[in-house]
This record gives sequence, C-alpha cells and structure tokens, in this order.
Amino acid sequence: MTIKNHPSRQAGSSALLWVALACTLLLALRKPWALYSPQLWAEDGSIFLIQAEQLGWRAFIEPYNGYLHLLPRLVAWIAHLTADPACWPAIYNGLAFTISAALFARIAHPRVDLPAKPGLMLALVLVVGTGEVLINVTNLQWLTAFFLVLHVFTSPAPTLAAQIRDLTLLGIVGLNGPFAIVFAPLLGWRVWRAWPEKNPQRTFHFWAIAILAICAALQGWFVTHAHGGLAFPVSPEPFRPLMGCSIVGSRLITWTFLGPLPVRAWPLWIHAIIGVVSLTALLGWALRADARRPIRTLLVAAFGLVTAACAYRVRADTWEDDNLINGDRYFYISRVLLAWLVVLEMNTTPRAIAIAARALGLAAVLSHAPYFILPAPPDFQWAQHCEPIRRGVPAKIPTLPAGWILEYPGRAPRP
Repeated sequence: MTIKNHPSRQAGSSALLWVALACTLLLALRKPWALYSPQLWAEDGSIFLIQAEQLGWRAFIEPYNGYLHLLPRLVAWIAHLTADPACWPAIYNGLAFTISAALFARIAHPRVDLPAKPGLMLALVLVVGTGEVLINVTNLQWLTAFFLVLHVFTSPAPTLAAQIRDLTLLGIVGLNGPFAIVFAPLLGWRVWRAWPEKNPQRTFHFWAIAILAICAALQGWFVTHAHGGLAFPVSPEPFRPLMGCSIVGSRLITWTFLGPLPVRAWPLWIHAIIGVVSLTALLGWALRADARRPIRTLLVAAFGLVTAACAYRVRADTWEDDNLINGDRYFYISRVLLAWLVVLEMNTTPRAIAIAARALGLAAVLSHAPYFILPAPPDFQWAQHCEPIRRGVPAKIPTLPAGWILEYPGRAPRP
C-alpha cells in the first residue's frame, strides 16, 4: 500500500501529532516528580546500573527475570559512558519519557491504520494504575510492547530506508521483554494475510516475522533455560477460581471504570461476576460482523494473549487480598487494550452502544481524576549518596520504591 500525500491526510497527520504532544504533556503532568526530581527505580540501579559497570558489553546478553532487557541495558550503558553518576537518574527517566513520546508519535503515524487515534493515545496515559510502568526504564517493556501490537496495523514504508528503520525498531522491541513470544501469533497472521504471490507487501512482512521469530526464539531460550529450568515455573498451589476471577474483574473492570473505593468495599464474588460478565459481553460484542471487525478481532486476540500470559506469570489467584498495588504492571497492557476496544465503540452503531461506550469512558476518567497526578515519593537525594559510585567503593544507597536499597559492590581495581 502506497501512502499518498493528500492535503487531507497531511492535515490529519498534523492534528494527530498535536494530540501526541498533548499526551506527552499529560504523561509529564501525571508523574511530574519523575522528571523534576528523578530517582532510580528498583532494578534501574540494582541490576542495570551495576551490571553495566561490572559486565560491560556482556550485560546486553545477560538475562534478568528470565529474558533480555535491551532498552534498559542500552540506557544504562549510555548513562555510564556519557555522564557523572549524579546525572544518571535524569538520563534513565528522560530516555524512558522520550520513548513513551515516540510511542504516541507512532500511533499518530499515517501508516498505522487504526481509527480513533486520539482516544487510543489518551488511553495509554489516562488508564487507571499505580503508574509504576510510567517513566522508568525497569518497566519500559510494558509500554514498548505496544510497538509490536501497532506493527500488526502498520503498512510497509514506501522506501527501503524507512522499512529498515521499521524492522530495526521491531528487533529492538522484540529483545526488550518477553512480548515477542506473546505477540508472535499476531505477526504470523499478518504474514499469512500478505502472502498471496502478487502482494507486493509480503517481502516486508516476511522479514518482519523473521526478525520477531528470532527475537522470540532468543527470549524463549532464556525463559526455558534460566537457572537450568523454566524461568516462570508453575506454582504448586492449586488454582483458586474465585480469587483469580475477582482479581481480573477488579483490576480490569471495577477499578478501571468505578474507581478504587468499590474494589475495597465489595466482596470477591461481586468482582468475579462483574469481570466474567463484562469481559464476555465486551469481547463477544467486539467480534460482531461490521467494517471494523478485523481491527477489533486483532485487539481481542492481543488482549487474550497478554492476559493469559500475565495471569500465568503472576498467579494472582494465590494472593491473599487485592491491595491495588501488588503486581499492577501485569494488568497495564490488558487495561489499555480493553480501553481501546471501548474507544472504538464510541462512534459505532447502534447509537445506544456508542452512548454507553462514551459513558463508560467518562466514568473511567471521572473516577480516576482525583488520583491522576501520582503522589511524589520520598526524595532519597541521589546526588548526595552517589559519591561511592564515583570512587568505586561499596555502598548501600536508598532508591525507589521506598525500602529498596541499591547495594553497590564497588569496582574491581584496574590493572
């Protein structure tokens, strides 16, 4: 498919870039302290900072949590080589913020064939959550996974150089977390659709699935060989259907559309019923036959794949309660995809469905509005504690989240 530079397309693309800029500003407003008072977050320091120094280039092929994290490794390497340790948190958070802005710009791109793009971009910022996935490199994989989803809806670039950039982006994201494994079936479907002999796009899609398959194979090897066995072993505890359905219902439906108070006030069985009924109704309705069915079907498939993978990984059914903090990152992608499906219904027919979708969206925004700006955590004064890193001597340095200690081992003497 060739993208023609019609005036209406150019005007639409320009307007979408303004929306992307507005979403970038909203992201900064939601978590302002991550930019004006940056601090390292969890594995930012204890894994990526330390291993960048201790392992050098070998850190790039060192798995953590069972798979590779290319972007955090790259950010740590850039910070280590270019700046004083006092500046490292600013570099970490600044680059994470920049990559988030690039995701908004990617959605706005005219080759991404999706409707209702302003709503899709806003969902990434406005969807409810603790904010732990926003503006930090440790959890950057939960945002960059959307580059893989968007690729399914992206037509090939008109030039070879642009196609190479697209494929490079696919490879970088594929090596940043396990989502190349999760979303490979979507890319496989895209290749199958483009495979007819006379389809000029099939070469590009073939290389796309080849690159993603390599990334998935690498990540899969690390997942299955971490510590001599599966990185995500099956919990020996028996499955608890009520708790599992309740967590999914509260994290994806109750909290998203009604706010945190009902989550804490209502018993497990109510969240379970709300979750099962609401998800069955919404996903089933999304599969109805109309012009947007192919788009919605792919989003439903993405939702199913990532929700199943995260449910297996986090085993929320074994939790004692739902405090809306534990494991929140595992629900972020599913919440956004669910919000995207609601956004796509806001201008659909019958009109009653569109009105209901708009009401759901408004309820989600209003119930979340009091909690939109995330409260600033304690400032552990990184610049005042990083002197041992400059000198290469062991130290214990407090970082975020509160209670997390960066145990810096010191540098080995150079010969």
